[in-house]
Amino acid sequence: MSATVQLIHNETGTLLRREEGRAVFSVTAPDDLVVKVPLRPVSESARGGLKPFLHKHFPMAPHRALFREVNHDITIRIRSYQMGHASPIASTNGIMRTDHGLGLLMQRVGPATGGLGLTLDEFIAQDLLDTPALKALNDFSRAMFALGVVAPNVGPRNIVWGEQDGTWRPLIVDGFGDHSVTKLPSWIPFLRHYGLHRGMERTARDVGLRWSRRKKMFLRADSGALD
Repeated sequence: MSATVQLIHNETGTLLRREEGRAVFSVTAPDDLVVKVPLRPVSESARGGLKPFLHKHFPMAPHRALFREVNHDITIRIRSYQMGHASPIASTNGIMRTDHGLGLLMQRVGPATGGLGLTLDEFIAQDLLDTPALKALNDFSRAMFALGVVAPNVGPRNIVWGEQDGTWRPLIVDGFGDHSVTKLPSWIPFLRHYGLHRGMERTARDVGLRWSRRKKMFLRADSGALD
């Protein structure tokens, strides 16, 4: 963990985004990092079920994903260096303690002026997916396959647009890493690709695009592929 990052208390910190199962807070310093904290889903705790049982009897269970994401990010960064592809994963920066439990320090994905970027569905809803943005999205999707990213739950809410060196590009900020007991998706490309294709197809359907399995890229619903 960076020595400049101070312990934060989320009750008094700046909440940047809260969704079912997670919240993202700013950190004291530096301003290019945020902390992602897993939260108990309110709807499930109210009605009961498996996850509340796990939270009660296995309190570290929600945090296992944090360690999985750190390990997977390191693996993908090594591959990206070896293969010359830009990593499609928002960089992790270790684990820190918060008043809601352990949190994952991550690269802040958003504009250079601060704050978080738009999720893919927000980006498209604001009619920002021009030709360069579509190309950046397809560079992202190709890198996901080329670098062996395991992300079966990829979707329009965990792909976020950020500005780096004056260029906007999408990064996946949640749901990456092999959560299977046998770790087969990490070792068998077919299983890994199968999960990615299904996630990309769901993403395309939700935002009004089409997904080409053959080309591993998004297409506009009313036009051909952007090569």
